[in-house]
Amino acid sequence: MASLLTIPLELLVAVSAYLPTEDLGSLRLTCKQVEKSLYEWFSKEFFTKKQFMLTHKSLQALIDISRHASFSKKLTHVIIATDMYEHVPLRFRDEDSATRYVTGYEEQKTLLSLGMDREMLTEAFQRLENLTTVGIRDFNAHNRFRDGKGWTSWGSTTVYRETGIPLKFNSISTYMPEMQGTYFVSRLFSNVLYALGRANRNPPEFEVLLCHQGLSDTAFSLPDFVRPAVEPVLEKMTTLLLNVSFVGRLLHTHTNGQTVDPNAGRFIRQFLGCTPNLTHLRVNFEKGLVAHNESFLDWLGQPVPTISARTTDWFDPPPIALPFLKRLELGQLSVPTNTTVTLVTKFTSTLEYLSLWRMNLYTLSAPPIGHKPNLWKDLFERLSKIPQLNLTHLKVGMVQQNHMFVDFGPGEGRAAPLKQMEFSGRDTDKFWSDLQERVTVQWPEPMVDASDEDEDDEEDVEDAE
Repeated sequence: MASLLTIPLELLVAVSAYLPTEDLGSLRLTCKQVEKSLYEWFSKEFFTKKQFMLTHKSLQALIDISRHASFSKKLTHVIIATDMYEHVPLRFRDEDSATRYVTGYEEQKTLLSLGMDREMLTEAFQRLENLTTVGIRDFNAHNRFRDGKGWTSWGSTTVYRETGIPLKFNSISTYMPEMQGTYFVSRLFSNVLYALGRANRNPPEFEVLLCHQGLSDTAFSLPDFVRPAVEPVLEKMTTLLLNVSFVGRLLHTHTNGQTVDPNAGRFIRQFLGCTPNLTHLRVNFEKGLVAHNESFLDWLGQPVPTISARTTDWFDPPPIALPFLKRLELGQLSVPTNTTVTLVTKFTSTLEYLSLWRMNLYTLSAPPIGHKPNLWKDLFERLSKIPQLNLTHLKVGMVQQNHMFVDFGPGEGRAAPLKQMEFSGRDTDKFWSDLQERVTVQWPEPMVDASDEDEDDEEDVEDAE
């Protein structure tokens, strides 16, 4: 009769894939042959992509993995999440759980205030030879399931088990500036980039995926002290995914009342000027900051000036080229049609993938009475007529017009209207045509005058008599 030692490796891996992590560990400890047979699958399953947080134990685990002769070579994707202890009144189940939680809070506070997190990240990155992707998150992803759970930071489930209190993401309920919401994430972003630079590690992909609050513009500041370390990282970066929030600008003025710093996202403009090899750029905005977001996109869509025409104004960085940009994704913003058309037109010679997600097209002036324009139809028509625009992938979804709902007609076999459409292939002409035909704005029902209803009721009475 077949046993675990004689069945094909594919079957052994299939059986192991359904085991809880604890049972899988027990299976690997049964004998050296099983451990050796499962090693490649096990290391790929558990050590290709790992999520950590800014606690001493979690970062020490990352360092320990980087020191392992085999696991360090498997680890290609490192995520640093914003799990943190809170400084708020909490109710603990017993003295032990209270002691563990308060101790953890103090340790994290010390780690951040002394900059130990940056030193530990630098040490780990130095040994991760095959690192290709570094990410920052303020959530646990659910696209990986084991033991009924998705991705979590190393050590976070242990904290919950020992204290009964789950760690929060990017909390603002703390007295420590190092651990406050926007500052915390911006500090994390800067430190991760600096640690990569000091470690001479240049992963091509950098992902900032934030649900709670985007990076402030100061996160992209490159002081002279850190620039020599960070610039090589940015220069070799090909994929950059960002969540930004252009808020909190100081309204300094000159003596004549003119604003000193008129440009939203000044630091990110300088930052993107250091990323000439980007092929994939995603920017999700804070939707309520309409003017700032539009100002940034207007700048991004401007043509690159000639060398003789470039200015050296620190407050007004010159537009950038991004000559290799193939994939552009925009989300969570309100813009006029012209801004979008101008931006796509600039990158038309290289652009292959375009995504417009949770985007609102708006106009400042109200349409004439009785006229119901369809801004999205106009946008699709104008984009389809851009010369040399040869997209192979297009995604549009969850969009609005002047904050009115927009859909793409009924879906096949479903009652609810389609909220998104996606296309891959070469026949973009047909897809542009389908978009223009299907896109529909859900205009509100016209108001009914109460006096008209009364007149109708009187007529009905007279007809009845």
